[in-house]
Amino acid sequence: MKKMIDFLKTQVRLHKSFILYGIISVFVTLIDVATCRVCEIWMPSVAANTVGVVTGFITQYFLTARHVYNKNNIKSFVVFLWTFFVGLIFANLIVYIFRTFVFHGSDGTLAFLVSKGFSIVLPFFLMYFLRKKFMPAAHNGEEEH
Repeated sequence: MKKMIDFLKTQVRLHKSFILYGIISVFVTLIDVATCRVCEIWMPSVAANTVGVVTGFITQYFLTARHVYNKNNIKSFVVFLWTFFVGLIFANLIVYIFRTFVFHGSDGTLAFLVSKGFSIVLPFFLMYFLRKKFMPAAHNGEEEH
């Protein structure tokens, strides 16, 4: 049991930035999904998705700039904004494809959850690795993966 705990501690230490990014992303996802679902009452699904993603972007920028990438300057904001737009386009494309082609225009709960789920998970990885490449975390003596 001690070996397992030591292994987990090592993994957490080695992948701290990814774990923090994941935790922040889960929090931001809750905000995004709630905002998106409420906005679908008044607007089309892709527009509602955009409002949810933008709300999440603002929240995520402030949290990850401080806790994951340890940078809060114009360059980090530009990288974050650029990757946000890449992720937004990708997420909206996913929502459009799922809602239009997979679910044939359905506004039902299943169509919402599946399309929103894929539009969250796939851009999550894309944006994390783009941001890690263009805005690496500050080195604190530990190897980052």
